[in-house]
Amino acid sequence: MGSFPSSDPLRSITQAEISSFLLDGVVHLPEIVNKDWLDLIDSALKLMLTEPEMFADLTALGSDLNKTQDSTVLTDEGVKGGRFLSGVDHWKEDEIFAAFAKISPLPSIVAELMNSEKVYLYEDSVLIKEPGTAERTAFHQDLSYFHIEGENICTVWAPLDDVDSETGGVVYLRSSHKSNKVFKPNWFVVNESLPGTEGMDLPDIEISDEKLDLIQFNTKPGDLVVHHALTLHGAGGNSSVSKQRRAVSVRYCGDDSTYKIRPGTPKKLHHENMRTGDPVVDHPDCPLVWG
Repeated sequence: MGSFPSSDPLRSITQAEISSFLLDGVVHLPEIVNKDWLDLIDSALKLMLTEPEMFADLTALGSDLNKTQDSTVLTDEGVKGGRFLSGVDHWKEDEIFAAFAKISPLPSIVAELMNSEKVYLYEDSVLIKEPGTAERTAFHQDLSYFHIEGENICTVWAPLDDVDSETGGVVYLRSSHKSNKVFKPNWFVVNESLPGTEGMDLPDIEISDEKLDLIQFNTKPGDLVVHHALTLHGAGGNSSVSKQRRAVSVRYCGDDSTYKIRPGTPKKLHHENMRTGDPVVDHPDCPLVWG
């Protein structure tokens, strides 16, 4: 790898922040990553967007599901014109994304929050809601999509833009990870589950439901939001006519994580050689990044 910014966080994690992660299943860490890292990711992402085949158009997916399955696409009324785009495993293709996932402050932050001696990189993804993106993100939990299980599994959400409720800030159901329930994965823009998957049916959750203990953070580049893999979360569309919402999401697992092959959930290539119960160890496609 080339020369990159420091691997050290800009500040220490407080005990209150660790407690929030453990109790709430999510924590906002303001001003903890050097913005130089985000500038590098921003430049790399702009180049990637010149190759549309690297991203899935979830707006188009929603339209297809509506036509072929009569699915109800989750949208914000009166919002139109933008696309909801998603990509995965950019760290395998791009040196900057690999450095961000492997040698930035993220692995050490995750190790401290989870109190894990070792941290492995499971995947990264890019999530983009252009200005005027109507599609919401259906409530889901990340673990449903992962072929691993264990207590020490989390997602780090790193915004590349200022994000609030207008642009589609992520909303979390506080302490939902404590139920230990694994729900069926969905298509992200509709509530219907992926066919052939296992787990409980997820009840419909509205981000405006005041009866639920929902939390959302206003974030900016240099902040991180870290949530447990079982924490339920979703998001609104991007109703801004001028501001985009871009974020890099990096998923890690730690001590005592094992493989759990989940029927109906898309596999990565190396999962074909894994069996349920196999321990997660250093592997080129799931590398050790801390410890």
